[in-house]
Amino acid sequence: MVWLLLLIVIIWSILCLRKKLSLKFGLSPKSLDIKPVKGLKKLSDHLEKSLSSSYMGNVEERVRKEVKLKENEYSWRLLDLKRYFIMTSLLKESPMFSEKVDGLWHQMLMFTREYDDFSKKYLGSTLHHSPNLKKSPEPDLRGFFDWVYGELFFIRQENIHIYKGFYRFPVPQNIIDDFKNLPENELADLYFKRDSQYINTVLALVSAMKKSAKKVKSYERKVIQEMMRKRKEQQNYNAMLVPFLSVSYFHYDEFASYMKISSKISSSCTSCGSGSSCSSCSSSSCSSCSSCGGGGD
Repeated sequence: MVWLLLLIVIIWSILCLRKKLSLKFGLSPKSLDIKPVKGLKKLSDHLEKSLSSSYMGNVEERVRKEVKLKENEYSWRLLDLKRYFIMTSLLKESPMFSEKVDGLWHQMLMFTREYDDFSKKYLGSTLHHSPNLKKSPEPDLRGFFDWVYGELFFIRQENIHIYKGFYRFPVPQNIIDDFKNLPENELADLYFKRDSQYINTVLALVSAMKKSAKKVKSYERKVIQEMMRKRKEQQNYNAMLVPFLSVSYFHYDEFASYMKISSKISSSCTSCGSGSSCSSCSSSSCSSCSSCGGGGD
């Protein structure tokens, strides 16, 4: 059994490395590719208006001088930084889980006056830099972060690459239970900024998350059946690791599927990265668009 597990890990690592070497960034969406959550478009527009073109032009110039980027990569990093700023305006706690995004944020901070102007226009106060880039991020925080991210934004292969995968950590059961059982106002108090000027967006997001949480059921019997089938077929090496690591990953796999992270999420996929139902490096269940490559680390 140990040798089988080692073989699976080696094969999975090789597949991840191949995807990393072959990754090509497609054209990024012109917008932030948001989902239809009430008030989110207004929040997105407000963020864009708070970032002056001259400021961001200087940031891009500085980044390109210091970092070697692939074609189109800068625009994807910027897109995810903007998405992160949106999450900080809604969540009580929004840790940073991407070195690539954090690096761009750090470059913005180098222009002290411009960054301060942006923060005050966007939030009314300074948006402090608070990275959370530990090699082993707290799984409870990351699981919840990924859930909120998936409720707000469409996920493409490029986003998966920038964050080194999504849905690798399950949402804690107590949080799922909260969203199943607690009223929306109480959930807003627990997890979100009630004093946000976008409280309607907060409440709409809470409502969407409650609907997702209520679809999560007990999959214990299904887990065993799925584990046996996948071990027998040996088609998806990444998925085969799941039973050995933690049964809870299957539980969250089902949860992620309810959030519609799939290759069918958008008809505008021809000019950007594809959507994906896979977690991080698996390619057998992912499809890509004509103008972009795969994901992975």
